[in-house]
Amino acid sequence: MKKQSIATLLLSILFCCFLSGCAGLLKHERMDQEVEHLITALNEDDADQIFLSMYPGVITREEFDESYEAIQLLWEKSEEHTIKLNSINTKKNLDASGTSLICKARYYVYTQDNAYTITLTHLSDNSGDGLYRFDLNIGAEPVLISGGFTTAAENSALQWGILILCILSYLFIIVTAADILRKRPRLFGLWLAAALTFCSFQIRLSPSNFHAGGIINWFAMSSFKIYNNGIRNFVLSLPAGAILYWCLRKKLLAQKSKR
Repeated sequence: MKKQSIATLLLSILFCCFLSGCAGLLKHERMDQEVEHLITALNEDDADQIFLSMYPGVITREEFDESYEAIQLLWEKSEEHTIKLNSINTKKNLDASGTSLICKARYYVYTQDNAYTITLTHLSDNSGDGLYRFDLNIGAEPVLISGGFTTAAENSALQWGILILCILSYLFIIVTAADILRKRPRLFGLWLAAALTFCSFQIRLSPSNFHAGGIINWFAMSSFKIYNNGIRNFVLSLPAGAILYWCLRKKLLAQKSKR
């Protein structure tokens, strides 16, 4: 593989890593409206409103009423709520009967006292348009209050400092990888893999417990994140492989010259 291709691959991996930290930016206007409509109906205990929003013929009224009784036991009315789109998948089918569009989205819903996971499947085709299925379960991932790239306005100076350290670490890895490819020391392929290795130390505080530990992994990100349930998660990740390479670089190049 050419040096330029490897450098491009590394930059692509870096870009994907930062995108993974921006998952909270997911938006889908149509499905956002669907989940808000569903939450309003649940708060008003309006089963008719939910049934009318279902895809025509997908469920009988008797079957719907039976399943709605179980939902009533789970949902607690709340005047305020926050939604977070966790994942979404859209599939378009074309066959002899026409075109159909299936959209499946999973939301985390946070009320004043509870958290829920709502999964919606919306079907649109020549026969109709509406909710094909929805599932409601108690429990959801905690909301990130500060400490990420998506919570810029809420981050403290310490949290921004750790995020900047994270960015500099990845830039350092790219410089290191470029130097390895240019100098090609002995076993440069292994050194290239080592340059992507992080040594991470984590401290996790929650209202009920404390956890601390270390791990060696790839593509780790330093951060200090605070969540709405009181959890504080501190991760310090150092590019140990890249640092080791620069410590031994002079010796490695000298060995190459001797050969």
